[in-house]
Amino acid sequence: MGELIHTHAVSEIRRILETAGYDCEVEEGPFNLSAVRGSKCILVMCSDDTNLLQRFDMTPYSISLAGTKVRCDKIIFTGNSYFQPKESDLWSKEKLMKNIGDAAASRIWDLSFDILEAPGFVAGPSSSGGTSQPALGYNLILPIRITPQDAARVARQQGTTLLRMIPYWYYHYTSGGEATYKGKSVSFDDEGSGWINAINDLPADFMGAVPQDGILPQDADVMTPVTSMDAAKAKVMTDLMKKLTRRVRIKTTSGDAIFAEEKEFRPNESNIDLDFSKVYVPVWQVRGKKDIVEVNAYTGQELALPSDEGCEIF
Repeated sequence: MGELIHTHAVSEIRRILETAGYDCEVEEGPFNLSAVRGSKCILVMCSDDTNLLQRFDMTPYSISLAGTKVRCDKIIFTGNSYFQPKESDLWSKEKLMKNIGDAAASRIWDLSFDILEAPGFVAGPSSSGGTSQPALGYNLILPIRITPQDAARVARQQGTTLLRMIPYWYYHYTSGGEATYKGKSVSFDDEGSGWINAINDLPADFMGAVPQDGILPQDADVMTPVTSMDAAKAKVMTDLMKKLTRRVRIKTTSGDAIFAEEKEFRPNESNIDLDFSKVYVPVWQVRGKKDIVEVNAYTGQELALPSDEGCEIF
């Protein structure tokens, strides 16, 4: 697609978002458009450049709204047929045209309109023949990316499947400030995120995954956290202070003599801003004739141990 098409697309997407009640602003970069409505933020990129699209898709963006840090949703419109986003909502030509038409109808007939419902937590039918039941409630989740049939293939066995929801503590931190000693300054500036299994207290890595709003199905086995949020926060804060501690060798001279001194610079808790959320990670449990095998329904990887026996979910 040419630059002119992208320019027109930004204008049309802006009108769609404004119809849905968002306040929009055109941005100079690294994305084209930002939109805010209440406690929700959406960022938009229109491009065919694979490098730009990948960077935008994999970068977590947040905004402070009413004193609360909010993770931004992302929309990508592209003619690049080879690009498949992992963390953004992909708008094809057909989807853009449908939203343009729906938004126009909303304006003409004064109808309610929104572009995104809460992402559906669709488990699909299990191999035992059951169907999904009504939702329990609204939560932060990682979405299901593989079917029960795919999980059975990964597990290399046939049997009934059960969807389990494993609670994790997802955190994001920013740190700042500096320490000075004898003219030597050390910065504590850093930013990052991580996961802690709320069952066994072990860290996990989901390769840049961003939690999203979703719905827990009634037929899922929803596990209760064992590690409290306060306990997890205390552990993460201790680990971060250790990680951000800097040991520096300082050299001074006196006449012909050179003296070396090692100094440890340690941040205070006030230097670290730490946000926590409970996120449910889906797991398919495949119950064969001899074994029970569990497969992470987000990553598609088999678990080394059952999720209720203190294993880490990869």
